[in-house]
Amino acid sequence: MGIADMIGEMKVVTVSGAHKGVGKTALTELLLQRLPGFAAIKITINDLYTSVSDEEKEIMVDGKDTFRMKKSGAHKVVWVKTTEHSLPGAMEEALSMIGTPRGLLIEGNSILNHITPTVAFFVIDDATGQMKPSRINALKKADLCIINQKNGAPVKEEALENIRSLNPKLHYFSLDLASPLASKSEDVHALEHYLKEMLS
Repeated sequence: MGIADMIGEMKVVTVSGAHKGVGKTALTELLLQRLPGFAAIKITINDLYTSVSDEEKEIMVDGKDTFRMKKSGAHKVVWVKTTEHSLPGAMEEALSMIGTPRGLLIEGNSILNHITPTVAFFVIDDATGQMKPSRINALKKADLCIINQKNGAPVKEEALENIRSLNPKLHYFSLDLASPLASKSEDVHALEHYLKEMLS
């Protein structure tokens, strides 16, 4: 049984980003707070080994992305550490661990080579420049672009033009994901409305 068969009719939200530290997990937290009953899978790509875990001693390490996911209300969190080549098998193992949640949020770029989610987010910020092929692929498949305006810093128009050229159908929302006021902004309310429509 493949990934698509295991997912079946489940609603799936993916969060990808332009580079490390762009704000993917901050967006994941914001989304999970608004997606009660969703499980979460964190994908970390490496060149050496594959490990799939839902063990509390690994997931609940203060400050880790998986800890933040669980604290944001994820029904279940699984951490997939894998090579690109082993990702399909590792994801099948992870999916066998999540039980029967109301939906699934997956954080990672490479998963978009293997599934078509219900809604796909892509995060950018003012440091957006040259992107790896997996990130360009994730951008091309995204539905929504979150512009993470760290400390209010705008994204260069040149970078936005490049992103628009790669994916002209994107909807845009601007947020300072690190700000405690982010969840109260008008764009978050618009995002909530959009998310509800996409997942209904």
